[in-house]
Parts: sequence; C-alpha cells; structure tokens
Amino acid sequence: MSKHTSPYEVYAKCMLEAMYGERYGTLLLRDKPDLQTPDGASGVEVMSVNGEVFERLVTEIAMGRQYQVPSDKVLELCAKCGIEYHSWQTYVIKPLPAAGFIEPFRIKLKKLNAGYAFLGHYDLFLYSDRHTLDEYELEPLLETLCDENRAPISYHYVYIDADGKLVCFDLAHCTFEVRSTAGVREKLLAGSAEKSLPDGV
Repeated sequence: MSKHTSPYEVYAKCMLEAMYGERYGTLLLRDKPDLQTPDGASGVEVMSVNGEVFERLVTEIAMGRQYQVPSDKVLELCAKCGIEYHSWQTYVIKPLPAAGFIEPFRIKLKKLNAGYAFLGHYDLFLYSDRHTLDEYELEPLLETLCDENRAPISYHYVYIDADGKLVCFDLAHCTFEVRSTAGVREKLLAGSAEKSLPDGV
C-alpha cells in the first residue's frame, strides 16, 4: 500500500468488496483511479466530500481531551464549517443537501479526462458524513449526474456513501438503487484492527 493511500480509499475498497463483490471481486489499491480490478476491466476513483476544513476539525476534536473546553482553533474551524457551537461539550452539525455531491462529481469527471490508466470503464465513490440522501433528493440527483456525465470518458457507476446508506447511480442506464450500510459498516469497523481500516470512517 502506498504511503499516499487515503483512509477513504481503504474504506471504499472494503465497502465495495462487501456490497458489490460480484461486480468487482478483489480491488487493488492503485492510482488514477484509486481502486482497480486485477483484470483492468474497471477502476473506481474515491473522494471524501466532507471538505478539507471539516476534516481538520474532526482531527482537532479527535486529538483533544473529551469534555474539555474547546480551543480557539476548534471554534474557528466550527465557524468555517457552519457548525453551531452550543456548549463546551456539544457540536451541532447541520446536514448539507445531496446537491452538494454535484460539484465534486464535476471535478472528478474533469480529472478523469485529463489522463488516467486505460481501463474498460470508470466508476466513482463519494463519501460524506455531512450530506443527506433523503428519498426525494435521489431522482433529481440522478438526473443531474446523468446530464453532467457528458465527456469523452465518462463514469458508469457513481456510488454515494452518506446518511447511513450507499446509493449506486447507474449513469449508463439512468437508474439507481439504495442499500443500507448499517450492518456492513459495523462489521468492517469491528475488524479494523486486523485489517488496518482507519477509525472514525
């Protein structure tokens, strides 16, 4: 495993192997795209949509002592993330709408067409702790992703892991399916010590 491998890439690998094993089998940790099937039939690019500032906030909180008065740095990061600070031990995080996945999709589609390994087809895995995936948001999100997916090289499947579920958008056929991540995520995290799966994912 490369020292540049993201914890989210490891998480996406485990999640896709567990929930879509028939589609991928065992995925390899690579680069451009991040995950690839051994036969080169497909590859999956992985991205956390939490945002860099939010990730820094999570790190700061994780490194701090439980129930301590938050540092000025934590409060500053809270403000930048739009997180309301109510008391010395409570952070209230306002969920963001599913439409927030569209811009990361555009970014990854542009990078995909700038030069990746030649594979049969390409998929995308987006992860967020901050966004909702309510039922009424899924159809409009699918339509927008299909409209945006116009490039010489485009994505086939887009997986969005958020709000306790994994939604697979099949952009080639303009359909989607929803699977709960509840049991799968707990099982993966339970074995994290043995498999080096990162805590807090």
